[in-house]
Amino acid sequence: METMTAAIYATRVHLRLLVEDDLEMTLAWRNRDEVRRWFKQSDVISLESHRAWFTKHQLVDDAFMFVVEENATNAPVGQVSIYAIDREVGEAEVGRFIAAPGISGQGYMRDAISALVHFAFSDLRLQRVYLEVLADNARAIRLYESLAFRKHGEHDGLVVMELRAG
Repeated sequence: METMTAAIYATRVHLRLLVEDDLEMTLAWRNRDEVRRWFKQSDVISLESHRAWFTKHQLVDDAFMFVVEENATNAPVGQVSIYAIDREVGEAEVGRFIAAPGISGQGYMRDAISALVHFAFSDLRLQRVYLEVLADNARAIRLYESLAFRKHGEHDGLVVMELRAG
């Protein structure tokens, strides 16, 4: 995972890099039934496996994983990521969007995804970001469309959506 020193600020939230002390919290968010059902890999993940994933991503330079915090209180309200960053092609995948319990529907994640996309286009100078979402996750698809993502294709029960710079 690449390193950076400053948080990324948006209207209501800021993004800071995920650290090892966040792993139990983010894993608990991810393993909730109402969350994991929307992931391609929907099995419950063990803390050991989650730590191994985090350690592996510390060794690569094509990903940023963020905890989303509310600006006024610094309370954690979610997580977002950008990964598979291909600087030569100018694109990356965004995802691993998870709202903390009780946060869904309050606009925090919309603000966080918007900040993540701005980071991708402005700081990383990418030309395209994309994501995959389960085709029956209408709520998420509406959110992404409201952020100007457009459907680009479908495969294996997933909708591929993209957003281009400019």
